[in-house]
Amino acid sequence: MHATFALAALASVASVATAQKQFVPQEITTLTAAFAAGVNGYGRFPCTQVNGDGSFSPLPNNPCDNLQPIAGGSYDGFDGGNRPPPTGAQCVQQAETGAYFCGIAGASCSSDSNCDNGVCTNGSSSACSTGGFDQSCGGDNANCEGFLFCTTGDIPPVATASNTCGGVGSYCQSAYSPASSTGNATDANLIYNQYCASTYCSLFDGVCKNRLGRGVDCSMDPYGCDDGLECSSLRTAGPDGVTSPVEGAICLVEVGPSQRARSRRADITRRNLCPASHTACTVEGAKGFECIDVSSNIEQCGACASAGGVDCTAIEGVAAVGCVAGVCEIWSCEDGFSFDADKAACVAL
Repeated sequence: MHATFALAALASVASVATAQKQFVPQEITTLTAAFAAGVNGYGRFPCTQVNGDGSFSPLPNNPCDNLQPIAGGSYDGFDGGNRPPPTGAQCVQQAETGAYFCGIAGASCSSDSNCDNGVCTNGSSSACSTGGFDQSCGGDNANCEGFLFCTTGDIPPVATASNTCGGVGSYCQSAYSPASSTGNATDANLIYNQYCASTYCSLFDGVCKNRLGRGVDCSMDPYGCDDGLECSSLRTAGPDGVTSPVEGAICLVEVGPSQRARSRRADITRRNLCPASHTACTVEGAKGFECIDVSSNIEQCGACASAGGVDCTAIEGVAAVGCVAGVCEIWSCEDGFSFDADKAACVAL
């Protein structure tokens, strides 16, 4: 089994300024800085420009020409993070995150060498179409793009039940990903999560898993609880996060609309896909998200609904209400109710 996460004696991923930044596809230090700015995805070579309003656009002037190998030695036949870089790759957007990378799924190609690992599918419109999330990989890591794996971490490689890139059971802790340069378990997990279609990479098992529901044991998966939940071990974790299994830990409802209320993993994954004044909130009953100004939205006031935001219109007895600076402000009450200033609520007469 390949080694799973262990703390490194290096600084955690640092935040960066919100001014326009360009992330040229180079070595891992650039990839780490790009992640800190919200440029997320499974590609190894970012070609993203983060604009002043937080939106993404591709870098101009063929940024994918003359890519440099990721430092770390020769390819060992297992970890595609260290395979040679693509040549003549196209800068394209990863649909799941909105960020741009060289040679990932959807990039035009004439041969496999134009793809960031994976395979170029020939046809009327040749593209790097094999190797992205949930695509069949035939039990071979070489068929998966970027930092994605097809097999478990076992040696010799073992195919997963799904036999898809980044599918449940596939290895997700490339030794060459930005996570290798952080000593913080929380930051490392957020990075590794990018390499799983399920959005969760088990920190201690090193494979993609489905997220955990309320009351489920999370001793081995402190970062695996579903949105709106948190592992009990996180409540007593030190500054480096949960660095070893905690026996008896279970997934609990997050504690109120505190700093934990907006799931950190969701925030980092989506924060740069909306203007700086808006928050990416999930859409109930559908995949994806919508950009919401939670400081004034009357139905998701203070936070996304999934993160503890308040639907001001649902407050009992309210006739007219607004959301001001993230707090519901009652302007009038329905007949049969009067406003109680001490309770800041409409109470029945």
